Amino acid sequence: MQTCLAPFFIGRAELNLDMHGTFDVVLPSDLVGDEPGSMEAIVRINSAIRDVVADCAARGEVALVLCGDCLSAIGCLAGLERRDVYPFLLWFDAHGDFHTTETTLSGHLGGMPLAMITGRGDTSLLSGVGLSPLADTRVCLIGARDVEPGERELLAASDVLQGRCLADVLERLPKGCPVWVHFDTDYISSRDAPAMRYPASGGPSALDVRAEFEMIARRFSVLGVSISAWAPHLDEGSRTASACWGAIAGILPHGDRANESGDRRGD
Repeated sequence: MQTCLAPFFIGRAELNLDMHGTFDVVLPSDLVGDEPGSMEAIVRINSAIRDVVADCAARGEVALVLCGDCLSAIGCLAGLERRDVYPFLLWFDAHGDFHTTETTLSGHLGGMPLAMITGRGDTSLLSGVGLSPLADTRVCLIGARDVEPGERELLAASDVLQGRCLADVLERLPKGCPVWVHFDTDYISSRDAPAMRYPASGGPSALDVRAEFEMIARRFSVLGVSISAWAPHLDEGSRTASACWGAIAGILPHGDRANESGDRRGD
């Protein structure tokens, strides 16, 4: 496994994401450039992520990318496509991330990446990094419990597979297909992982999430994991980071499993 830290949130530098482990690759903060938060900055960041994942795929390694937002999944999938690898996407998230520019009230790009990945709304980021849209039938959204009306309508009209938890969809997932797992850590209950920018009530415990990830590791060929991280500035005593790394350990190769305290080492 190769680990990569992309310390950014929507095109801006994200401080202190590296406080809970070491990484094989750390993307430089100057990728933001002179216009933090711009689409140009986001494209540069995702292009760098793409190149890391493409190199991993070329070597047959599993990639783990920690970033501050869900847009990072776009760079990851582009890296696989660069190596002619086309996975099934498992998207664990408390939110739908299925807004477009027509449905969003806030204009927040962080609420749009899954819609973008399926070719909806503004796809300039996909074009910028060289990602072709995924068919709805190659996407599964798991755990979305805070979904706004516009994206709810789009999801209902789509062919995206949906479930409250992995058990709801496990038998309907394609067997033998390599998978990419995207994990927005707000999928975990805020009782275990409270340091989230956009907390949503309900959700599974960190131990339940770890068990779900262990099931995925047993039943599927996992190409890699992209992680939309907690909010480090809200994480008192690293409680949330520990819970999240403990959950993620369930999907890591055996030799890379985190210990019970949630400490993660990238070597």
